[in-house]
Amino acid sequence: MIFANLGQMIESTDLVISLIGITAAALTTSSFLPQIIKAYRTKSMGDVSLHLMSMFASGTVLWIIYGLFKSDFVIVGANSIATALNIILLYMKISYKTNRATIV
Repeated sequence: MIFANLGQMIESTDLVISLIGITAAALTTSSFLPQIIKAYRTKSMGDVSLHLMSMFASGTVLWIIYGLFKSDFVIVGANSIATALNIILLYMKISYKTNRATIV
């Protein structure tokens, strides 16, 4: 009886940990969206560091590789989306290089 309850506690703990990981992945991955929207509206990326985005892209690619080795779909999925969004920002950074920000 004690071991059955322990098994249920471990299963529910695993669920909570998974939900924390999924929530963290969703929040950090979607954090790019406000910058993408702002850049699209203003056609300016002057305040965004190219070095930051390059380092972040490199990091997310390494996280994808790590997630593949660990067979962790949350790590792979979140970092794949983050990499794609970061590539969009990098494209905007290069495309909007000559434009200045305008307040909308």
